Amino acid sequence: MKKLIIMAAILATGQSNGMDAESILKKADEIRNPSNTYRMEVTVESTDGSHNRFEIAIGGKDKSLIKTLEPRRDVGKNFLMLEENMWAYVPNINRSLQVSLNQKISGQASNGDISRMRWHGDYDVTLEGEDKDHWQLLLVAKRNGLTYDKIRAWIKKKNFRPAKADYMTKTGRKIKHIEFVKFKKLAGGLRPSKMVITDATDSSKSSILRIRKMKKTAIPGSYFVTENLK
Repeated sequence: MKKLIIMAAILATGQSNGMDAESILKKADEIRNPSNTYRMEVTVESTDGSHNRFEIAIGGKDKSLIKTLEPRRDVGKNFLMLEENMWAYVPNINRSLQVSLNQKISGQASNGDISRMRWHGDYDVTLEGEDKDHWQLLLVAKRNGLTYDKIRAWIKKKNFRPAKADYMTKTGRKIKHIEFVKFKKLAGGLRPSKMVITDATDSSKSSILRIRKMKKTAIPGSYFVTENLK
């Protein structure tokens, strides 16, 4: 009974051992997706047989330019993200079209999974629960147009690393499950180099996203314009 009362008090205040939910999320997100400007190379391999490779430029908290390197037939099909707005350049019609962040780009990976997807700052967060090793956080989108409306995330207590997350609709229906594994030195910190994304309704459908390279570098804001999609 005493344990239940203590847990209820923790959930009511959103704090655990002096750590509030916002601080936990901020630390975890800086590991998962640093706020710096950097470039990275990512591959996505899916159970449907597709294999994609992308070069991604990240500009601060809300800018991304994605260039498709593989497969060869998709080279030139590039993407620009500015806040929650995203454009795709389609070479065969020589036009840039606006697309949604939750539209799939490769296998189970969406546009928002490949580009920058912030947790801290874009979502309201509450501490739902905890066990010996993890905090369980519930994230609710602050505005429309983000990649996912709700996220349930499990954060490791010993090092603030994201362990796994469920991506959900506004009603709480689970869409995808993601696991963050193989932490290694990337862009000055230990970060997940492999993410396994699984369809919540069909576990046979999954994609493995691997960060092959990540390096901090200066990229001017003027680089993130639709003219550079071509």
